[in-house]
Parts: sequence; structure tokens; C-alpha cells
Amino acid sequence: MEQWLEERGAICLLVAGFLYGLNIPCPLGILLMAAGGLAREGLLPWPAVVLCAPIGIFLGEQPWFFLGRRMGLGLLLRMARFSRDPAALVQKIAARFQADGPRLLLTGRFVPGIPAVVVPLAGMTGVAWGRFFAWDLASGLIYTVAYAVCGNVLSQWFSLGEIVGGAIVFFVVMHFLHRLLSRRPKPQA
Repeated sequence: MEQWLEERGAICLLVAGFLYGLNIPCPLGILLMAAGGLAREGLLPWPAVVLCAPIGIFLGEQPWFFLGRRMGLGLLLRMARFSRDPAALVQKIAARFQADGPRLLLTGRFVPGIPAVVVPLAGMTGVAWGRFFAWDLASGLIYTVAYAVCGNVLSQWFSLGEIVGGAIVFFVVMHFLHRLLSRRPKPQA
């Protein structure tokens, strides 16, 4: 994998960012950590790491922004149909978006599923495309830099394989913890 990333790192990050932006499951965080480690060793240029993934994310999210503008609430409910209560989920995220606006992309990028709903919600609520462009690109850049720096720092002590393996275990454990905690009944007030 290391040699493959060295040779095709920039295009790999661009495509992975694009798939992530389209809401197609993609291990972008893990790839960014690996790219950060390769950049530390001088095997992948930092500008490629920092620019390719955010551009891919932005390009992948454009259809969702304009579909949100065109289809509105129906699109959001279809996207959330796999949750236990789609209407409540959309309502909760919409209320948060009402308070924070497109800034929700900055922090929501790190929470799985939030960008999938926030991007069409931005289109649905009439956020100007230029404003969406700025917040979306900034959030993609922050997301990219956070994961790449993490991989860069960890590569001081661990091999690329250990970083990727550790990241996979971490994400799987976090996924199951989230599912376990979200199933607990909420206390009645």
C-alpha cells in the first residue's frame, strides 16, 4: 500500500475525497493519516496532501448542495431513512443548523453522517453558494489537516501499517461504542 500511495497519492486523495463528498463509504481518514506519514518521510508532497482531499470533498458535495436546494425536505428524509427516527434526526440537525448555519460543517465534518445531512440542508435553506463554498472548503481543509498531522506525528513511532491498522481498530471500536450508547434508553424527566 505504501508504494501505491507514493506513486498515486495525490489522485488517490482526490478520488477518496470525492467519494467521501458523495457519501459513498470511503476510508478517507485512514488514507489521510497514511498520507501524513508519507509526507513526513518526504515520499508525498505536503501540498498534494493538503489540497487534493479538500478539493475532492468539495466537488463531491456539490450535487448534494444543489439537490437539497431543488428537492428540499424530501431528500433529507430519504437520506435519513436508515436511522431509527428519520424525522426526529432531520429536525434535530435542522435546529442545530438554524443556530450555527454553515459553520456546522466545521465541527460536523468529524461526526459521521452530519455532512451528509448538513450539505443538502444548506442548499435547502437557501445558503448562498459562495458562502457554502467558503465554509465547505474550510471544513474539508481542517478535516484533512487534522488527520494528516495525526498520521505525521504517529509516523515518528509507528510504521505505516501499524498506523493504518490502529486507525481501523479505533474507528471500529468507536462505531460500536456509539451504537451501544445510542441504544440505551434515555431517562424520563
